[in-house]
Amino acid sequence: MGSLGQTQIPAPGEIDERCRALYLTPAVRSKGWLPNLFWRPATRDNPFGTLRVDSWELEVLFAAIGGESALSRAALEQRAPGRAGFIERSIAHGELPLLSFREDIP
Repeated sequence: MGSLGQTQIPAPGEIDERCRALYLTPAVRSKGWLPNLFWRPATRDNPFGTLRVDSWELEVLFAAIGGESALSRAALEQRAPGRAGFIERSIAHGELPLLSFREDIP
């Protein structure tokens, strides 16, 4: 394996949009989770406002459900070693791990 070096940090908007796209896939939708579990509603008709949880963690979670590679996995592992693996193992065992809360953004 190569050296750890610099991990490319995904752009916040890119990961937020990917979370929304992954949420809308059949694999994630089949879980029956309502958007307000992960997002604060933008409006009454738009449930996808600001994220309630850490976007990197959520993207890793949704990617694991869909069997895809998470764009933020390496950055999450660098920030919190073992966290991405924990989320992936939880999903593999049919569990929803507690995700880190994201404060309201003014």
